[in-house]
Amino acid sequence: MADSPVSHTDVLIIGAGPAGLAAAYWMARCGIKARVIDKRTRKVMLGHADGLRTRTLELFDSIGFQHKVLHEAQSLAHYAFWRSDGNGGLHRHGGNRQYDLLSDSPYYPMGLSQARIERFFLDTIRECSDIDVERSIVAESLSYTDDVEIDEFDAYPITVKLRALTEEEANAGLPYGDLRAIGRSDVPQDEWNDLNPKKTKSPGETETLKAKFIIGSDGAHSWTRKQLNIPLEGSTTEALWGVMDVIPITDFPDIRRGGFVATEAGTILFVSRERQLTRFYVSLKDVDEGAGNKERSSVTLDMISKRVQEIFSPFQFSYEICDWWTAYQVGQRLAPTFSRGRRMHLAGDAVHTHSPKIGLGMNTSIQDGFNIGWKIALVLKGIAHPSIIDTYDLERHRVAQEVLHYDRNFFAHFQEDPPPETGPSPCFENKAETMRNVLESFELFAEGYKSFYQASPLVLKEATGVAKHLDPGERLPLVKIRNQADGASEWTSRILKSDGRFRILLLAGDMLDESQKQRVVTFSEYLASPGSILQRFTPKGHKLDTVIEVMTIHSLTVDDIELSDFPQVLRLFDRKWGWGYDKVWSDSVFPLDRYCDGKVYKTWGVDRVRGALVVVRPDQYIGWTGELEDVDGLSGYFDGILREPKC
Repeated sequence: MADSPVSHTDVLIIGAGPAGLAAAYWMARCGIKARVIDKRTRKVMLGHADGLRTRTLELFDSIGFQHKVLHEAQSLAHYAFWRSDGNGGLHRHGGNRQYDLLSDSPYYPMGLSQARIERFFLDTIRECSDIDVERSIVAESLSYTDDVEIDEFDAYPITVKLRALTEEEANAGLPYGDLRAIGRSDVPQDEWNDLNPKKTKSPGETETLKAKFIIGSDGAHSWTRKQLNIPLEGSTTEALWGVMDVIPITDFPDIRRGGFVATEAGTILFVSRERQLTRFYVSLKDVDEGAGNKERSSVTLDMISKRVQEIFSPFQFSYEICDWWTAYQVGQRLAPTFSRGRRMHLAGDAVHTHSPKIGLGMNTSIQDGFNIGWKIALVLKGIAHPSIIDTYDLERHRVAQEVLHYDRNFFAHFQEDPPPETGPSPCFENKAETMRNVLESFELFAEGYKSFYQASPLVLKEATGVAKHLDPGERLPLVKIRNQADGASEWTSRILKSDGRFRILLLAGDMLDESQKQRVVTFSEYLASPGSILQRFTPKGHKLDTVIEVMTIHSLTVDDIELSDFPQVLRLFDRKWGWGYDKVWSDSVFPLDRYCDGKVYKTWGVDRVRGALVVVRPDQYIGWTGELEDVDGLSGYFDGILREPKC
């Protein structure tokens, strides 16, 4: 038999789920050569993950497809708690709950199938590159040359043997709902071409691929993780759970709000979805739990629906349409590390698993892939020091730990008899109220408002007090500002595009104050000088905003000052495109937009006269804050991250 052909790529991504596609987005956006392989014969079409949190929606806006999500998704901003009334019925307990902390944001929890999120990622990737997912391909062996330095960018130390699968092999072990025939009538038109994707290789065909980096995002049973000899530590319960996506026929009044029903018969989580679907999570207590994993194959859709009927009683419940269903066992498991050195990494379910009921699986996975993706891309482009890759495990492992902590607290109250150490506190009179308390106590973390990123070259924690409400290592709080040139308002999530650039936010304060105007002029003179970070880190022949973009936000109204009043380096001129009209913004009231209220400086804790400097990473997390005069601190931050171009 002839030897397998040998090919090369910068990055191999194994697994085309949310984490893999988020990483692939960065390779496409930054022009990195990458391959994405997946065992499945086609992308996810129905079911699977469906909850979208606020931070994830902000990232979608920065990528450019949030408008598609808003067009299709179902709001999850309200949810209801129901319990037994003691007389054989159910009653709503404590009214409906809404996300009050999100009142100043355009984003709130939404429900939309993982299939659609994958669709939007794939379309964006295809729009800016020739990267596509290679289906029915599996990796069979992995080897690595240890003595290759990370700076040797011409080296390909990772060797993976790939093989094309038969359709039977590719579909083995898929969730039950994935195995039914799916036609054009079951999915939106933009999915039709991926119902039967073209095969790039014949079954059994092999290839030897050499890569500089590998990202394994191939699920809870990750082949990549096993090759790297990284365990998945924790436990899996014997309790079986059923999930189904149906269009319910019911007289239950809150079916489109979503929420919880806790009765003597059991506990249900129900989530409203697009196309009038509702998802139900329910324990299958009648199944022999002692049979363990083998018993999953005995679960039927009828078994799940009967349990829902029992718990919803006396309300009526039936359905004619079931989109997808599956059964699973709950496990809280975490890998001790997400990386092997700087070249081999894991993301998503490959390194952390938990119950799907907290609605964080897809969100955490996307943010894993997003995090490692931009760091590898900037290193491969020669822009960033390889050391930034070390921050991936440092940042995302802590987040995964907190996700599992949340899940343990929440899942305990879905069990029929929670153990005393995790059961309801005596101060709560019932399970529904206890569950509500758990949700509220983890709300800031669950929505991505808190991430707990630790100190690193990318996160300088030294507090100067210049921006009291901006914490390095946390995401930049979302605000709406007015463009100086046209007066239009826009959210910072859209302005700070995910294009691989760092941003310096120059909060210029009140430039009608002469002393403050001079501070802005002095800082601008530094930016234009030969030794500034803009000059040193911009490749020869490229625009000064190629690697670091400076965006100015002043505290005056758009009518108090002109764009031409700002130094030229703050509104860079291009011979083809003219002045940088998108570089200068105002923190002022826009009467036609209630979100644009002129309170950005207050929200961020910055003095409206003196302003501040804020560095924002490519993923919209805060890296550093300081005074306008602190160019040494600013330069020191970037010196620890970026590489000066060789030519």
